[in-house]
Amino acid sequence: MKCFDIQTKSELAKLLAVAPFEIDYTILNRRKFYKIFQKPKPNGSSRTLCVPAGPLALLQQKIKEHILDQVPSLPSVHGGVQGRSVLTNARPHVRKQIVFTLDIKDFFPSVGPAIVHAVFAALGFGPEAASLLVDITTWDSQLPQGVPTSSGIANLAMTRVDVRLNTLANKWSFDYTRFVDDLAISGSWRLLSFRNLVRKIIEDEGFRINPNKIRTMHAGMRQIVAGIVVNNKINLPREKRELIRAQTLRFISTPKRFRKNLSRLRGQLSWFSSVNPTLGNQLSERAGNP
Repeated sequence: MKCFDIQTKSELAKLLAVAPFEIDYTILNRRKFYKIFQKPKPNGSSRTLCVPAGPLALLQQKIKEHILDQVPSLPSVHGGVQGRSVLTNARPHVRKQIVFTLDIKDFFPSVGPAIVHAVFAALGFGPEAASLLVDITTWDSQLPQGVPTSSGIANLAMTRVDVRLNTLANKWSFDYTRFVDDLAISGSWRLLSFRNLVRKIIEDEGFRINPNKIRTMHAGMRQIVAGIVVNNKINLPREKRELIRAQTLRFISTPKRFRKNLSRLRGQLSWFSSVNPTLGNQLSERAGNP
């Protein structure tokens, strides 16, 4: 996993194409470069987002591009990886007898400074450089959501889980994928006997499973992986398809009144077309490709 040999602040600054004093200034003043707000979640709770600005945002983007993006991702990892998506994450699970999904509880908050330091140390950064990277990429003793480096670091923090579950899947002809904090493993009925082992592997590596988001879905049920139906082909859930259809028809009947939501409708139709080209393109054509 070692991809670098960076020991000092000067070497880190050279890698990131900045001056050493810029690293010091950014770390010292990082509080004023964060805009922190709460975003409501569908379940009624809220998610804390930390949106960086100024030198902090620039430095984090450089860490993403010059360090995190240079580390090869495992084939099973699909969230936050260029060229992969929730669709590539879902495809291996189409037409399976059993689909078993789990969710990591408080995924980003559970990755603290010690784990982040270990991630950068494993990549080849010495104690001084790794500590600076921890200061730049963490906030309030955790990976902040809304920061460009968090997904890449979180993926690397899950490497041992991914390797162990990949090994299990390969041995027993299952398929395993992960999209951020959503894990899915699918295969024959034999998989039912391995569910406890899957949970134990995740917990052994220091992560907690959300007990409310554990699902075992057989082929006679609707099987969903990270929001995508995978029974016979990838598709959006029926209720999501109906919602997009209703919004499109409302736009067709009252386009002027719907104008303020036009960009959102375009995004939904584009997403629908990527998942279900036939129905999505039909709706787009009916709406005149808004």
